[in-house]
Amino acid sequence: MDNKEVVIKQIIVVTDGESNVGGNPVDAAKEAYRKNIIVNTIGIVDQKQEDEKPLTEIIDIAEAGGGIYEYTYIDDLYQTMQSVTYKTVNRTIQEAVNKQLKEMIGQNLDDMTPASRSKILNYIDTYSDEIAIQCCILMDTSSSMANKILSARYSILDLIDSFKNRKGKVSTAVIAYPGEAREGYRLVLNFDEDLKELERRLYEVKTKGTTPTAPAIHYAMEIIEDYNNINHPEEILKLEDAIG
Repeated sequence: MDNKEVVIKQIIVVTDGESNVGGNPVDAAKEAYRKNIIVNTIGIVDQKQEDEKPLTEIIDIAEAGGGIYEYTYIDDLYQTMQSVTYKTVNRTIQEAVNKQLKEMIGQNLDDMTPASRSKILNYIDTYSDEIAIQCCILMDTSSSMANKILSARYSILDLIDSFKNRKGKVSTAVIAYPGEAREGYRLVLNFDEDLKELERRLYEVKTKGTTPTAPAIHYAMEIIEDYNNINHPEEILKLEDAIG
């Protein structure tokens, strides 16, 4: 593939509430997905939470962004982010595999014999650890996150540390929303910056204000596109070796 990189681009929106300023995050997620950026959502819930409206938005954003949604208690956030990333990679690869199988042999995975399907699934499992990921984490830092922000910081750091065990390259960015003054977001770490800066910068982020989810998603799209304009990754998965 001319030494170009196969990459999955994803946004993970981590929030404990409904967007309340800055436009419709569902529309923003649709736009991201049109640009081959998957939008996943994680809703942080309290054990006594009864209001389902914020949870509905979490589902709507993920569905519009071609992504996965999960609910979690704050103490389980790291494991949930890790699970969402794993599921996203495997599902994206399987969708690409099914598309190519249909074009090459007129079948998808469900149509194949158990032996052939097993061969392809083994390939997907192996390849999922090798594929590159661009992961932009959007961390809700609105007022309602005040008693959860410490655990959220640790969860992000633990997730990024876990990426070191993958064979494939992982490029990570972190955006907090809202930002300073009247800004809808704050760039905590960009893709090309040193991860050693992240811990210090995360601890500089304070909780306050509203929940401008749509502006944060739009900004995440912008920095992902800027990064790819420089790096020119390839997004085509080749199956010939797996089924040859």
